[in-house]
Amino acid sequence: MLDWIREHTQGWIVRIILALIMVPFALFGVNSYINHRSNDSVAATVDGENISVNEFQRALRQQQNALTASLGAEAASVTDDPRLRSEVLDSLIREHLLVQTAHRLGMVISDRQLAAFIATIPAFQSNGHFDLQRYQQMLRSQGLTVSAFEQMVRDDLMMQDMRAAFANARQIPASSAQLFMQAYGQRREISQVELTPAEAGSVPAASPQAIQAYYAAHVRDFTLPARARFQYVVLSLDDFARHLPIDAAAVKQYYTQNPTQFIQPEQRQARHILIASVAGDSPQKQAAARALAMDIYHKLVAHPDQFAALAKQYSADPGSASQGGDLGWFARDAMVKPFADTVFGMQPGQISAPVHTEYGYHIIQLEGIRPAKTQTLAEASDAIVASLQKQQAGTRFADAAERFSNRVFEQADQLKPVADSLGLTLQTSAWMTQHGGDTAVLAGGKMLQALFSPDVLVKHHNTEAIEVTPNTLVAAHLLDYQPARVQTLAEVTPQIQTLLRDQMARQLVASKGNAWLGELRAGKEPDGLKWSAFEWVTRSQAGSLPAELVGPVFIADENTLPAYVGAQDAQGNWHLVRISRVSAPPAEADKLRVMQDQMARMLAQQAFADYQHSLLDKAKVDIYRQAVNGGNQP
Repeated sequence: MLDWIREHTQGWIVRIILALIMVPFALFGVNSYINHRSNDSVAATVDGENISVNEFQRALRQQQNALTASLGAEAASVTDDPRLRSEVLDSLIREHLLVQTAHRLGMVISDRQLAAFIATIPAFQSNGHFDLQRYQQMLRSQGLTVSAFEQMVRDDLMMQDMRAAFANARQIPASSAQLFMQAYGQRREISQVELTPAEAGSVPAASPQAIQAYYAAHVRDFTLPARARFQYVVLSLDDFARHLPIDAAAVKQYYTQNPTQFIQPEQRQARHILIASVAGDSPQKQAAARALAMDIYHKLVAHPDQFAALAKQYSADPGSASQGGDLGWFARDAMVKPFADTVFGMQPGQISAPVHTEYGYHIIQLEGIRPAKTQTLAEASDAIVASLQKQQAGTRFADAAERFSNRVFEQADQLKPVADSLGLTLQTSAWMTQHGGDTAVLAGGKMLQALFSPDVLVKHHNTEAIEVTPNTLVAAHLLDYQPARVQTLAEVTPQIQTLLRDQMARQLVASKGNAWLGELRAGKEPDGLKWSAFEWVTRSQAGSLPAELVGPVFIADENTLPAYVGAQDAQGNWHLVRISRVSAPPAEADKLRVMQDQMARMLAQQAFADYQHSLLDKAKVDIYRQAVNGGNQP
């Protein structure tokens, strides 16, 4: 449910809230304090409408923040990848095209709709109600005007309406869904024989001539790339903040002045089964969803222990269905009102009759209750200290970042002075190539480009201070370098012997397996075959069947049983499969309706994607690559 609601109501909110909760330098990155850019520079134009570099940087930073939050230190190799910049810009171009098209079609978001929607955003609320002063203050703190922010919201709401139009227009005939279910749900009884390379027979050793020929034909495969080790220093906002002293009096004062922050609202844990039904569905489809929900509810009244199994079978919420409908713990304001009102009026173990929301019908089972409580000063102390440290770190870190950048540049032949002046630790990397290495903080694209530049490798200068993740600056200096070289034949002979032996073993296995398959299809069973026990498999639940055999098994003619198929897997093993029986899935009306809905959603998503492609094909788009990467030339 949480995933479902977030996906359908708060996708764009996440991006905005990420921006609003960051301190100013976190939004645009430390480099915006060091390398200022013109607000008028253009990243792209879409049918004459500009996408500014600032808009692009804001969208890129939000994506980088999200990746950093989910991947941690491993995000360094992703957040500065040129492909991420391209994907962010492509997304902005598509959004601009959608908004332009919505305007041409006469779509409008009224002031009343806009105000009602903004009022529901938790970031702008105090005590559960919209707070105009808080709203204006948060926008000002980020350099956003009310009119600019509200235009962003209007645009996003219009894009949601366009997506909804495609979703509501899709209807899948029952006959099509039935055919798909019959094909996808068909079961086949199989047994197998596996032949490994070790069982295929003895493999002769490769001759010196064969080894020499393989080496000559694959010499590029035996080239070791240039590699280097580096000394580096890291200046991180989080580390910087953690070392700021906060006295006990300040912690107590904050606790006293902000009592509402330490009230933990009542939380509840529940399961649910969602039968999808959205505005725009036909009356027949809405009635079918309601009937299915009531049928499931009556089953659960008689057998409440089957809730998890029925959730996996029927629920249209992809985030919880696989977990038996489990939503985990949540507060009242995390859910839409009808759902929340029901859950917070139930007792543990109780199962609700279907509850209707804008997403469909929910059958809910309450699992547990955590009463509201107020944290004590001792319980809240660590969080208060971290918050005060973050607050105090803002301006100090910007100053430290500037000193870091200047020292790295001014004393370009060593890093010790910058480490000593800022109390940082000099660290040493593992061996790295231009493609990366095991030192995650140095593995990003921009950092790698700097590390292997002539300025670092030839002139032995420091790299510049590079922001590898939001609010984390790194500078590095070369310690050791080994140029690229081709390994000698003597060095790689054992490796080539193994490769050639594996190749010959695979060929022997395939030859023997194909011979067996030919005999079986001719009606003869080769001596010594040991078939495994029979098992039933489907396309989605293949059991012990290798992935390479799923397609051939279900393509085999079911009219001539037993049927035989064979293939070699990625490890070189040969698999023979005997198909002995075929079973069609049972015809179930409720499953058919669920399949119709799922197919309709997939087709709607594809139709919307095709529509976006068609807009892009007709549009005149100019991308200023140098602007996106730091300049402003077309």
